[in-house]
Amino acid sequence: MDIVGTGLWQPEQLNFFDVRVVHANSASYLSTPPTSLYRDHEQRKKRSYMRRVQMVEGGSFTPLIMSTTGGLGDEFMKTLKKAASRIEEKHGERYPEVMATIKQKLRFSILRSTLRSLRGCRVPIRTPTLDNFDFNLYV
Repeated sequence: MDIVGTGLWQPEQLNFFDVRVVHANSASYLSTPPTSLYRDHEQRKKRSYMRRVQMVEGGSFTPLIMSTTGGLGDEFMKTLKKAASRIEEKHGERYPEVMATIKQKLRFSILRSTLRSLRGCRVPIRTPTLDNFDFNLYV
């Protein structure tokens, strides 16, 4: 699973999210409507992870399906709406502005990762060593 958080659906509950990006314009999907395509991939993800998350982790599982053309699956939209309403309640911001900001950040994040996968990372990736790591242990 790609993302883990707490408290989105219920207070203090672990929430597991798995992201899948689908190329809806590929030859194998041309005859499939986008809504059916998203639903099919959501069901596949749920079959793969739902039982384990509920039985072992005691949390909820949500598949986040999106297409390369910008479309979002139903579960993804429900998740965005819930996150936006939580932010609206907590910070007192207007829901449309919160939703627009979330979608904008999501689009730029996808664009950034797409560009990185196409051209590679231009900055050498540093692997953390224990020399640079501060443990902050208190006894």
